[in-house]
Amino acid sequence: MARRSRRRWAVAAAAAACWALLLAVTGSVIAGTAVLLLLAALGAGCVLGLRSMGVDAGHPWVRQLAARPWRDGQDVLQLGLRHLADVFVVTPAGALLAPAAVQLRLSPRDFGALGELMDISLINSSAAEVYEDEVAARGARLAGPGPAEVSVISDPAVAPGRYALRQGRSPGPGPRPGPLGGFRPLHDLSQLAPPGPGPGPQPAGSGPGAGFRHAHDGHTSAAAMAAGTVVTGLSTLTEPAIRPVPLLTLVTGDCVAQTRTSGACAGRGAVELVLPEIPTVSREHARFTFADGQWRIANLGRNGLTLNGVPVPAGHVLRDGDVIRWGRQPDAPASRVEIG
Repeated sequence: MARRSRRRWAVAAAAAACWALLLAVTGSVIAGTAVLLLLAALGAGCVLGLRSMGVDAGHPWVRQLAARPWRDGQDVLQLGLRHLADVFVVTPAGALLAPAAVQLRLSPRDFGALGELMDISLINSSAAEVYEDEVAARGARLAGPGPAEVSVISDPAVAPGRYALRQGRSPGPGPRPGPLGGFRPLHDLSQLAPPGPGPGPQPAGSGPGAGFRHAHDGHTSAAAMAAGTVVTGLSTLTEPAIRPVPLLTLVTGDCVAQTRTSGACAGRGAVELVLPEIPTVSREHARFTFADGQWRIANLGRNGLTLNGVPVPAGHVLRDGDVIRWGRQPDAPASRVEIG
């Protein structure tokens, strides 16, 4: 199940549990429902009040609450390795495609703790082996020639005890060094964490990946499919030809951001399309996807977003020359869209 779907189910389960508790306490369906709605309204009011004071997802208070300080670098690494399949995408032909390069981002604290235990290049090599096992177990195909590449990197935007998965740069021909040098084989991750069920092939209904379906983190590129050829192991398979993705450019004053990645996000955080550091711009403000020969935009932030002065519905088609305003305020920054 995708991460966003898991969160929605968790919120729904929490609301159902609260309603059942209030029903048991009040003894009345109407009273329990009324109290639950009142609590929800108070919670929404608190959230809106905090946002009006500038306390959003990127605020240090929120980041501290989102952190998991009881997890060390080894725990976070193992958790990230169990969810490497979250970056898989489904091709228009219905095949499951795995990016050839993946970034597993950790907080500087967790990254530093791992670096004290083992050379990062060895960790990357071992993570790549785990990823290739996931590809084989899911029956996926690598979106590029050569072996898969997983890079464990430090990202200050990631809270301690957390991780973030992103598609990395597609590996090119020639040597494939890691951040600290060449790879050396490592087949035993027991040096990093206590033994347990690994993320490799497991019987149906068991292991951390049980029940997995095609899902990704929203930042995975479909542009790698444009070449028309994907590789799994030593067998080369051909996908139906796909039209090249046109270049999407956002011009925001003196700031220019470009991408050909379907699913790219725009904002002031660790995203593909980086916008100016302005309070009305969220860390992940909008997502751009390319499908059926058109770029589309979807609002992700809570600060508001307009396209040519009109609020943007989900999946709205972008045209060359459109103007995107990042926020509801009249002085919010605006970007000119250039396609091609």
